Amino acid sequence: MDFLRTLTDSCCPAFPHPRQAIVMQDDLIVASEKVSNDMTASVLLESGGEKEYRVLPWPNPLKPKSVKYFIYKDQDETVVPGMELQPTGNGFRAPQQLPLSLPSAAEIASWPLDLSLPQFKWNQDLLDKVRPVQAGERPWVIVLMGTPGIGKTHLLNHGTVEQKEAVDAKIGRKVPWDNIFFKQIDDAIHNAARAQLEKLWAECEKIEDPHECFRYYWSSKQQIFTRFAVDKPDVSESNPKPASYEFRLGVEIVKKLTQPGQLYNVAMETTGLTPGLVKFGLTAPHYAEYHKLVILVEMDDLEQARTITHSRLIREMNSCSMLGGEQFGKYLDVIAEKAKETFKVCEELARTKNKELDDAGSGGGRWHTYHVKNSFHLDPSVQRRIDEFYGHKAPIDKDGDE
Repeated sequence: MDFLRTLTDSCCPAFPHPRQAIVMQDDLIVASEKVSNDMTASVLLESGGEKEYRVLPWPNPLKPKSVKYFIYKDQDETVVPGMELQPTGNGFRAPQQLPLSLPSAAEIASWPLDLSLPQFKWNQDLLDKVRPVQAGERPWVIVLMGTPGIGKTHLLNHGTVEQKEAVDAKIGRKVPWDNIFFKQIDDAIHNAARAQLEKLWAECEKIEDPHECFRYYWSSKQQIFTRFAVDKPDVSESNPKPASYEFRLGVEIVKKLTQPGQLYNVAMETTGLTPGLVKFGLTAPHYAEYHKLVILVEMDDLEQARTITHSRLIREMNSCSMLGGEQFGKYLDVIAEKAKETFKVCEELARTKNKELDDAGSGGGRWHTYHVKNSFHLDPSVQRRIDEFYGHKAPIDKDGDE
């Protein structure tokens, strides 16, 4: 069974339950079972018996139309989608038991979200780099969509004048490229989970085998992202509509950016895996008067994106800094296809919304879409970082090598 097809078809009847455990071997699904509430899964063995496995979410346990879990076998064997696996006598070598001692979702829910507090200085620093729109100007909300490593952040922060003028010409409006607050999930998680990330980087220094080190880092970082960006506490009388830390913090940031009389241009990035989130975000009441722009960024060769994200994760370990998300490998193919589907949804939504505005004679903000197809040659250091890591585990980034 093809791994990519398995992922993209995971919403089909073959995977009817919203909580699935997946055991993989050589890119083949060899078991798919329901996950119990205590995060264990009973998997049928070839011998006819059953065995209980501990599971962790991958890539997102709250999205029923995506693969839900990968399995840790006895905490020392695993098969992780999208990785270069190292076979052992009993299957595949896995990361050590995760040492991160992450705070629970309930504990995180008690953390204050007052943006004036010292722990949110990073957000104020970003805000200080931009200014509210002037009276008479219409603000913008921009969503950049696509797989990791293909240039979404680069387009906004470092795109050439020609690239940005091409967008302006296509949509028939001037985008205020030099005055946009870029709201990124990485900033929220990096600062909230700083202690866990620092501990993770220190643990990685102790692992001699580079393959083991990389798998350990990736799976641990996935756990951190899941805890802060996905997990939410149980429903309670005091918290009837719980949400993840990243969602709640995002709400507070957007409130600050969309205060009447002091509106900011806002940009966000997303993989596009979930059309509903994009639609929900752009149709929120606080963006009613904003121009909307959805940009799909693609790359002509996804193999380069796989190389970039692989190298970036290694660079994070080498430099002890977080530079992006946690997705990489074959899963990027899934994201790329889903992003195109989501972009089509956004194009149709834009046509519908603009027609409604025109029919009503409204002067409100309009909807725009734009498609970027990147084609570029990788800097040799990107692949060299990978080669040196697996060959000699040389920390080239600590010497400032880019």
